[in-house]
Amino acid sequence: MKAELEAAYVGLQSKDPTALRRYLADVVGLMPGEPAGEGVDTWRVDGKAQRLFVRQGASDDAVCMGFEVPDDARFDALLERLRRHGCPIREGGADLTSARRVRRLASVQAPWGVDVEVVAGLADAPMPFASALMPRGFVTGAQGFGHGVFAVGNAADYEAARRFAIDGLGLTLSDWLRMPMGEIELNVSFFHCNPRHHSLAIACVPMPPGAQRLHHINFEVPSVPDVGAAFERALRTGTPLANTIGQHANDQMVSFYSVSPGGWRVEIGACGRVVGDDWNDVREYDRISDWGHQPPEVLVQMFGAAPTAR
Repeated sequence: MKAELEAAYVGLQSKDPTALRRYLADVVGLMPGEPAGEGVDTWRVDGKAQRLFVRQGASDDAVCMGFEVPDDARFDALLERLRRHGCPIREGGADLTSARRVRRLASVQAPWGVDVEVVAGLADAPMPFASALMPRGFVTGAQGFGHGVFAVGNAADYEAARRFAIDGLGLTLSDWLRMPMGEIELNVSFFHCNPRHHSLAIACVPMPPGAQRLHHINFEVPSVPDVGAAFERALRTGTPLANTIGQHANDQMVSFYSVSPGGWRVEIGACGRVVGDDWNDVREYDRISDWGHQPPEVLVQMFGAAPTAR
């Protein structure tokens, strides 16, 4: 599949950037990038100048997610598509494009309350990527940095988000999840725009107004041992776990989820399924995982203790 669009970066606001800095460096294994202005940290996962940026603020949540197009013609075509979908377009000025390290930028607000920034020309970093904790790096290239998952609180916003992803951004539905969870039902739609199984997912789960919109950010690594090493780093540092190692049913990724100091999660995984132009497995799933991905409290109930690093 030819990449028409890639997940370029996620922008975050943090109440405690210092704690988040330790987590991203010492657990996730990201490489610090060059600051993007006063009080703005940037983080790298590959040869690009930044894939994540963090600024101090009053909340712990995403402020934007960037999607990169390969050339100016497709940049203009995507903006026209968004206009036809009824999205007001905000053109990025010189200060914003410089801060994002892109050549062109325009933004719209997505139905999940986070800005989507359409960009072209994401800059390369001045030096190669190097992380002592992730010496083999992360899986990026034509698949972008990974994926982002955002939550909405009701069916109307969920349908608006699905229509925005498909009709506005031009993403393709990979598959979807519908699963009872006690008295509620969890619904999640997964969208692709390049060989990665999903670059964006939208979850619908009842939540109060003003609740955190970012559920998790995914970074893919080359092998399951890389996942295991990151899992043990999380245990050794006392990082809270949301889910232990498991394998998802739809994208087949072997992964685990740790909880950031801001409350949103990071998924580190390997062996994710890829899609092509002939993708024909668009269907409903009734389970998140084939095995594993247990919350730590379930292991306590089963075995009397949560996992710890040796």
